[in-house]
Amino acid sequence: MSTLKVNAIRGTGASSDAISVNSTDGTCTAKITNNLSNRNLIINGAMNFNQRGGTTTGQGYLLDRWHIYSAPTGKHTVSQDTEAPVGFKYSMKWTSASAYTPTTGNYFYTGQRIEGHNWDQMEYGTANAKTCTVSFWARSSITGTWSGILKNNAQDRTYPWEYTISSANTWEKKTVTIPGCTDGTWLSGNNAGAWLYFCIGSTTSGTTYLGSANSWQNSNLIGTTGSNSLVNTNGATLYITGVQLEVSDHATEFEMSSYGDELARCRRYFQRDGGGQYSGYGLGLCASSTHAIMTHLLVPAMRAAPSVTSEGNIRGYDGSANENIATWETNRSTPTQLWIEPTKSGAGWTGGRPLLVGNNNDTSGYFNLSAEL
Repeated sequence: MSTLKVNAIRGTGASSDAISVNSTDGTCTAKITNNLSNRNLIINGAMNFNQRGGTTTGQGYLLDRWHIYSAPTGKHTVSQDTEAPVGFKYSMKWTSASAYTPTTGNYFYTGQRIEGHNWDQMEYGTANAKTCTVSFWARSSITGTWSGILKNNAQDRTYPWEYTISSANTWEKKTVTIPGCTDGTWLSGNNAGAWLYFCIGSTTSGTTYLGSANSWQNSNLIGTTGSNSLVNTNGATLYITGVQLEVSDHATEFEMSSYGDELARCRRYFQRDGGGQYSGYGLGLCASSTHAIMTHLLVPAMRAAPSVTSEGNIRGYDGSANENIATWETNRSTPTQLWIEPTKSGAGWTGGRPLLVGNNNDTSGYFNLSAEL
């Protein structure tokens, strides 16, 4: 009597393609890795965090870590949405603003730039480059072929990939496996190690950013020729959530990190603080009647020394004078600490006094700290 030998890594959510059978001795091996943490290279893949809030019709960042390229702007809106598949609460929603036909040089895409510290394990640019798999949920009013890319920061090594939406306005799980890239330059450290982006639209004529699917190419591409373009149809929608990129030749279930852990990952790249009626940002010292110095520890440490912008009515209070702050100087900041030199127009503070910087009976004031890739 023959014996069936089974080797299994315990976990949940096995799929049929996660089990291999040795044709010689009958050994079955289940490739189930759902019990392993920190395998998702995408941050905020469940679209839970939106520190900036609101919606956008342009390009830049909105939902935490998700970057938007849009040329021209104003052809869509992007927002966090509560439409989501079972097991998720939020998605990122794109809505076309009109029926617009992209022309040469136009492009619309969204995704993440993965930090080199996290991407180094892939060993791209060497003979040891690893296969990776991206999985996600998508829903659109437009059926058919959609696309995306994985590429290096120099944008001269690109792997375009495709997925198909079969039913309009229905959540569908998608999986794409990408072979490792053994050549090209892939940055490490706190630089952008790789880009994973979803194509939202581009021109199909003239000079384009579209190419063929499923091979590494020496081009700067954002998707595949013939794939859908959302902006061509007025009111068309595309939702994406549950995005996971892992070192594997198959997809595992989406890794749900704890709320606190995932927020800390987001705050490495962007921190928005304030909004409370009496929010305090830090203590400093008045160097003169118009100039002060303030320090503020960054928790967690950010990817790089952040740029600082402010919103609303932020004041500096020295015990007697409560003055609006006009400008900020931050060029001595580090990834772990802000060194801020606030100034005001006109005299008001008293040199040598301590200064409290924050909101005073006002909820409009915010600090925005950005160390995005």
